[in-house]
Amino acid sequence: MLKLGDLLGLPVLEVETGAQIGAVQEAVLDSNLTSVKCILVTGSTNDSGSKQILFRDLLNIGRDAVTVRNSSVMFSGDLSADQEFTTQLHELLQKEIFTENGRNLGVLVDIIYDVASGKVQGYEVSDGIITDLICGRLLMPLPQAQVVGEDKVIVPDAMAGLLHPGPPL
Repeated sequence: MLKLGDLLGLPVLEVETGAQIGAVQEAVLDSNLTSVKCILVTGSTNDSGSKQILFRDLLNIGRDAVTVRNSSVMFSGDLSADQEFTTQLHELLQKEIFTENGRNLGVLVDIIYDVASGKVQGYEVSDGIITDLICGRLLMPLPQAQVVGEDKVIVPDAMAGLLHPGPPL
């Protein structure tokens, strides 16, 4: 189980030279929240601005670093032009999740994804710090339909029955 939030801050290494070309600043999802589109890299040695790397151009995602073949996969671009088609990870975290019937399922604390394909598999949900410590956080499969508001996520009622405990913290 890999969490998208664990990518943040990891160094990005170029395997052809062994150089660190930056660090992961943000992860960007497609508009349907079904897959990771790219990562934003900051602190590159070539440029002080943020660069993007498409998920398909990542060589590997390890526990301690992200690798790319070489820095040619990095490109500059303004996400604001593509804003309606993407969502940044920080825009989703800490949103409360409610069912259509108004049941609060908890707070979205991370996104679970497949490292090989970038496909989102589900959400990690917190039901409060005490519950998290005693029972662990909950996992919810990716809803087939959802509405993402400014501070809430609305999911079908059936998602309440699909929550299951994750590994203990």
